[in-house]
Amino acid sequence: MSNKVTFGLKNVHYAVATPGQDDSWTYSEPKKLKGAQELTAEVIAGKTDVYADDRILATLVSNSGSNISLKLTEVSDNFKVDVLGYERDSNNNLVEVVNHRNKTFALGYEIQGDDKSRRVWYFLCTASPISDATKTKAESIEPNSVTLNITARSIEIGNLSVIRVISKYGDDNYNDFFSSGPTVTNVG
Repeated sequence: MSNKVTFGLKNVHYAVATPGQDDSWTYSEPKKLKGAQELTAEVIAGKTDVYADDRILATLVSNSGSNISLKLTEVSDNFKVDVLGYERDSNNNLVEVVNHRNKTFALGYEIQGDDKSRRVWYFLCTASPISDATKTKAESIEPNSVTLNITARSIEIGNLSVIRVISKYGDDNYNDFFSSGPTVTNVG
């Protein structure tokens, strides 16, 4: 039985990805990304109808990945250094470096539902630089938030192009799903 509703967002993790010589990827130990408020993933897709004989002969569909928007209360300093290319100076200050190389990472999170909690890993993600926004305190205090704009792309596993793996409560790897980067076994 699948979820009829979904709610909640927790256990957001990231793991820096390193490419191998053979188009494989390895992942660092996952780290928690605290303060997750909202996540939206929109498929980057296209559809083309092929017409012949005065009708639609075929419909071609493409899936090129996902655009993910992750709203957080704050982006951790570790994520800024590990993924966004910030450096630390001799005073331990964060220094934003604009000519850094984008680092690829896996993004994991957990959502709940009426049937089974699901855990998700996106394999290959790249984040855009973040913007700052804040406002003054008034009669009431409104907390700030930061949005990470992330592009998730696929990884080649055998003859398949795979973008994410989803585990539900009861799957063999559910309990240790976030203890290492994403893996897929015997698919296809």
